[in-house]
Amino acid sequence: MPIRNGYAIVLMSLLFAGQAGAAPSSAPPRSELSLAGLKTDDSLDLVRKKLGEPESTVGAPGDHHYLLIYRGLRIEMTEPDRIRMLESTSPRYCLPSGLCPGQPLDEARKRWGKGETYDSDSSGTLNYGVGEDSCFLQIEPDWSRQLIRSVAFACP
Repeated sequence: MPIRNGYAIVLMSLLFAGQAGAAPSSAPPRSELSLAGLKTDDSLDLVRKKLGEPESTVGAPGDHHYLLIYRGLRIEMTEPDRIRMLESTSPRYCLPSGLCPGQPLDEARKRWGKGETYDSDSSGTLNYGVGEDSCFLQIEPDWSRQLIRSVAFACP
């Protein structure tokens, strides 16, 4: 399930808040939370410097849910024009460790274990708390549940 808006971010942060102190040793490190050379809290100016103008947008700069949509990359901005969430559906945009959409889902499990899945999520998305803060990483499988459809992360 792709992260569609701030409500999902709030929900996920609440789910991981209770687990933060008990993060398994195989939890992804915070350094994994980067796509296209960008990370949470980077500025809108830096996004445009690295990626240029998006193919489309939803909302406007300064809006609570301003989205920048590039081919294979979706970026949600916060009100002060900072990155809140990044999601890749393209092998062009991979995590720093090399985990990319299109790779076998087992690659994520090899790195960080089985992850958390939620009863309300029929897609089988793997959710990983990151370190001791409210950041999380989501690995969504494709329809076959064998390959990675998307990688997404946020630090609400």
